[in-house]
Amino acid sequence: GEGGIIGPGFGDAGGPCVGLECNKPKCSGTNTTTLSGTVFAPNGADPLYNVLVFVPNEELKPFDDQITCETCEKSVSGAPVAAALTDTAGHFTLKDMPAGKDIPLVVQIGRFRRKITIPAVAECTDTKVTDGQARLPKNSAEGDIPRIAIVTSTYDPTECILMQIGIDAAEFTAPTGKGRIHIYHGSGNNVAGAPAGASLWGDANTLKQYQLIAMPCSSYPSDAPSSANIYDYANAGGRVFATDLSYPVVSQNKPDWAQTGDYSNPGFFSNPALVDTSFPKGQALADWLQKIGAANGGSLSLSETYSRVGAIRAPGQRWLYSGSNTQSYTFNTPTAAQEKDQCGRVYYSSFHIGSGRSSTGTFPSACRNTPLTAQERVLEFMLFDLASCVQSDKKPPVVPK
Repeated sequence: GEGGIIGPGFGDAGGPCVGLECNKPKCSGTNTTTLSGTVFAPNGADPLYNVLVFVPNEELKPFDDQITCETCEKSVSGAPVAAALTDTAGHFTLKDMPAGKDIPLVVQIGRFRRKITIPAVAECTDTKVTDGQARLPKNSAEGDIPRIAIVTSTYDPTECILMQIGIDAAEFTAPTGKGRIHIYHGSGNNVAGAPAGASLWGDANTLKQYQLIAMPCSSYPSDAPSSANIYDYANAGGRVFATDLSYPVVSQNKPDWAQTGDYSNPGFFSNPALVDTSFPKGQALADWLQKIGAANGGSLSLSETYSRVGAIRAPGQRWLYSGSNTQSYTFNTPTAAQEKDQCGRVYYSSFHIGSGRSSTGTFPSACRNTPLTAQERVLEFMLFDLASCVQSDKKPPVVPK
């Protein structure tokens, strides 16, 4: 139906409209102005869940490069005039859109953020974003990528999976380089100038330079002061990713972390693994894996599984399990804080995520360019969940106000 641009009038908050607010058409009948599409990973192929899509009415503010305890509300800038979250198919619909030419659009999950321009949004109808256009950035020239530290593991080449998800190889450098993803040399792949993992976890100030740290299998500190640094890092808003033999970073840390899982009675794993669908994001993971063909009805077959942890205790949240054995779980930090004040997050997985992904050598040539496996898909989902702003797992994600 026909409409008309509002022009000078009242904005969403009741005062005079400002900027793009004034471009929202008044449509006749039930017609509305909408923008719809799908958000993809940096590779332009994998649809992503829980990505914030919005039209900014102001300039975006740069992120602080150091970790901060920021809530979901504080993580969004630009004074959005329309906003939505993607569903498990990566799909979004922005309602009550401003119409016109060259409309800015931002896709953001945590500190992954990219701004694009929609050439034209028609009045009082739906405009579809071309598939592949709304994706997260491949490199820092396209947008924002959180600063990530990876201590490499021969068993779990996390860096190779991130590259397969679409992040340019040039973004992986030693800490002295210009890349956003810094390689610390553990038992796995190396890059020129990469220091040992101890230089990461042994220095609290170094940890604070990263929004997310990855400690895949066998890449973890064995001394109490370094473990305490990681504990403090997560409590200050950092995100921690650990797999398999790196479990002591949780089980041998402060009591509130150690008690989140029963590491003394891990039980036994047998395929298939089940997705815990008793909470909203668990159901979302099952739906997402089903849609991309990596799972069937909330179950999937895993390889290179290990039994490290059994029952999960509050505030931990189980994600994948088999009987009494847990294969992956998360908890938000500080554990003693009220949910609204928690801003860090820890993820532990007891199976090898990237089995066969790398020959172990020099990055990136050692990485194998093969399609993502089902368990690598789990990492893809969990990586972006870990990077996203922290909300309670008891409720479905909501658009920050």
